[in-house]
Amino acid sequence: MEYRGFVLELMVKNVSETVDFYTDILGFELVADEKENGMTYWAQLRLSDFILSLKEEDRIKKEVEFMKDRKAGGGAIIYIQLREIEEFYTQLEEKCRVLNHPHLTPCGATEFSMQDNNGYVITFEKYT
Repeated sequence: MEYRGFVLELMVKNVSETVDFYTDILGFELVADEKENGMTYWAQLRLSDFILSLKEEDRIKKEVEFMKDRKAGGGAIIYIQLREIEEFYTQLEEKCRVLNHPHLTPCGATEFSMQDNNGYVITFEKYT
């Protein structure tokens, strides 16, 4: 089997607001979206080779049975590796909810974490 890529799909409360968060604050690019009755219910974003899919909470619960009891913003941590972590931390510090400051971890990475507008945790890390 040959894998072509990896896409992470997040269940979100409001796709348009989440697209704005990821494009304006984190620098993602909107690749595609789908609307129904003027409301965006799905979008796909890209940052380098990383593809992120966003689907509206009620929509995904209707489409995927085992998601019906889950909530947006739960149990996932997204890790993004960076070359320059201190500079990026300074840029984000006042734009969003930062959970901790850059610090050295036992595995040798410098990292910090923040929350997106749905409550998902995003950890940025740099290995020396």
